[in-house]
Amino acid sequence: MNRILVIDDDIQVRESVSLSLETAGYTVMAAGSCQEGLQNHENFQASLIIMDVVAMEEREHESPGLDFEQSSHIPMITLTGNIPASGEMLKGPYPIFQPICTLQKPFTVDELLQTVQKALVH
Repeated sequence: MNRILVIDDDIQVRESVSLSLETAGYTVMAAGSCQEGLQNHENFQASLIIMDVVAMEEREHESPGLDFEQSSHIPMITLTGNIPASGEMLKGPYPIFQPICTLQKPFTVDELLQTVQKALVH
């Protein structure tokens, strides 16, 4: 079974995405910050990470002792309220944060599930 780690500082988005994924049969762990997600990921072992761009940016201000290096092989979907006009793929502040898909808020449950399927086969 695929395990998905959802990281978003907005509780409504986090709960909505988590519920949609759980209803579709995925095992989900939700976190309100990158730090919280990292701390829980060690035991959860996600197949996919869905992370809000704001959470990625906040990562710069978190403890240097946290390490996402071991998760660098895990596909990631970023969530954002703004996609660059050029249509470029968003890149995170760290080399391991290279999303393979970006979903622009607001998005539908169908868009979320299609993107998750695409990311899991990537």
